[in-house]
Amino acid sequence: MKRQWSHPSVVLPLLAAVFLLLTFRCSLRHAQQQASSLRADDAGTSTSYAVDATLAELAAVDPAASAVLRAAEALLEANLTRAPPERRNAAVRGLRDWLGKQRFEPQVMAELVDLIKRPMDRYAAGARGGDGDGDAPRPYASCAVVGNSGVLLAREHGALIDAHDLVIRLNNAPAGDGRYARHVGTKTGLAFVNSNVLSRCAARATPGCRRCRTYGDRVPILTYMCSAAHFVEHAVCAGGGGGPDAAAPVIVTDPRLDALCARLVKYYSLRRFVRDTGRPAEEWGTRHEEAMFHYSSGMQAVVAAAGVCARVSVFGFGKAPGARHHYHTLQRGELDLHDYEAEYEFYRDLQERPGAIPFLRDSGFRLPPVVVYR
Repeated sequence: MKRQWSHPSVVLPLLAAVFLLLTFRCSLRHAQQQASSLRADDAGTSTSYAVDATLAELAAVDPAASAVLRAAEALLEANLTRAPPERRNAAVRGLRDWLGKQRFEPQVMAELVDLIKRPMDRYAAGARGGDGDGDAPRPYASCAVVGNSGVLLAREHGALIDAHDLVIRLNNAPAGDGRYARHVGTKTGLAFVNSNVLSRCAARATPGCRRCRTYGDRVPILTYMCSAAHFVEHAVCAGGGGGPDAAAPVIVTDPRLDALCARLVKYYSLRRFVRDTGRPAEEWGTRHEEAMFHYSSGMQAVVAAAGVCARVSVFGFGKAPGARHHYHTLQRGELDLHDYEAEYEFYRDLQERPGAIPFLRDSGFRLPPVVVYR
């Protein structure tokens, strides 16, 4: 007489359960080994700074960017009809050029002086009556990137910030008045705004995009395109013409820089997820909504500064108990679409071990010294 436990209807589910258990244990062991390796690397026990191939491969997947590109192609096919007729051709040209540069190319770092500083130099020379098309531009000697964190109010770095050759501010945060001057300084040489901010402040009823020029008409704007539709606002803001009285240029970040920033931040976010949870990197999507995940404006401003400056100082990035998210607003919560902790780890690597940064270290570009003030 056969024993009940040997019946096929019992054995097969048992075998399946054993198989699933072994698969889970192997997956968990792989994740733990991956996390252990990352912890050792973070502790400085490794000088080779190995890049995890799985994380690098997963970091290349960017559903949010893919959705933006699909929408951009549709807008281009429709000839960007949202644009006012007098600005439509300029908006379509800008969108077409932007779409033509969509690729991952870390070597763009070596071109940023030409892509960002040259138009700024050309504008400055034109305001003085020159043409600004002389020798190739050189990097700024020193740059300060001023974030918007409430931690700024705990220090009086204003004079130190203003001592830099170029001061970059984010998303039109206030500066220069008596309330914040001793904390954030008064000087602004470049305004970095994402195109959502540009879209909100650019009104057709205000020629020259004056509402977007918080720091004055003479301060250039560098904008990241969150949506292809915002090329309409860019065309409106950048359509001031030439001459000594013209407003400063509104420069669109190169899409190759956008792709680099996206890949860097996702890599650091994946790495943090694996290290902190011990779970496989493939499960990262259970914590972050991939269709919305994105780097912050501040992160891209820091990377851009590393490309155009011989020395970079970073202020107003980070958190502290009791500090607001923004020094100039009542907002305390953070945006879910960013992984700020991952970005802070990136800044630490910029300062302490730039050779550990994936993608950048193989680009052939030499990163400048970076100091993060807390």
